[in-house]
Amino acid sequence: MDRTLEEILEAIWKADETGDGNLQGIQDKCPIPITEGDLEALERRELLKQQGSRLSMTDEGRSVARSIVRRHRLAETLFATILDLSFEKRESLACEVEHTLLPEVEEAICILLGHPTTCPDNKPIPPGACCRAKRKTISSLMTDLTDLEEGDTGRITFIRSQSHERLERLTALGLTPGTLVRVFQKSPAFCLEVEGTELALNRDAAEDIFVTKVA
Repeated sequence: MDRTLEEILEAIWKADETGDGNLQGIQDKCPIPITEGDLEALERRELLKQQGSRLSMTDEGRSVARSIVRRHRLAETLFATILDLSFEKRESLACEVEHTLLPEVEEAICILLGHPTTCPDNKPIPPGACCRAKRKTISSLMTDLTDLEEGDTGRITFIRSQSHERLERLTALGLTPGTLVRVFQKSPAFCLEVEGTELALNRDAAEDIFVTKVA
C-alpha cells in the first residue's frame, strides 16, 4: 500500500486510542498533511468511512492499521532495549521500518523481546500470532551476517551485542535494523556494502548482526 495511506491509517488508530476521531485530531497525529484525495483513495479501497468530520476505519482498515502500529511499536521497543537509542532517533527509525518490515522479521523481533505488550512510551503493542501461540523459537530464515555468501544481500533485523560502545559504533556506520547490506568479501577481511559505502568489520562484530536474506 502507498506509504501515505499507511500513515493516515496509523494516525486514525492512534486517534481512536485517545478517543479523538475527528479529522483535526487525526491530522495532529499524522506526520504528513491529509488531503481529500487521500481520504477518497482509502474509501475506494474500502478501508475508511467518512461521517462528516469524523473518520472511521472498516474492519479491513483496522486490520491494516493494526499491523502498521504493531510493527512501529515493536521497532521502537527493539531500538530502545537493544540499541538504547534516544526517543527522537528510535521514533525516526521506527517510522521507516514500519513500512518495510517483513512478517517473519516482525515475528522474530517479537520473540526476541519476549512478546512485549507495551512500547517504551507505555502504549499497547497489538499482539500477533506468535504472541497467542507463545512461540519461543526464531525463524530459521534469520541468520547472522557471517552466514551470508559473497554477493548475498540481507536486511538487518537486530544487533545482539551487549557492548554499548560497539552498538554505537555500528549504528554510526549506518548498520541499524531495516538497513540492506551486501557482502562482497569474507576473507581475509569481512567487507560489506551499505547504501553505496564499503565497510570492513571484524568477524566478532559481524556475528552480532542478524539479518534476513533478501533474494
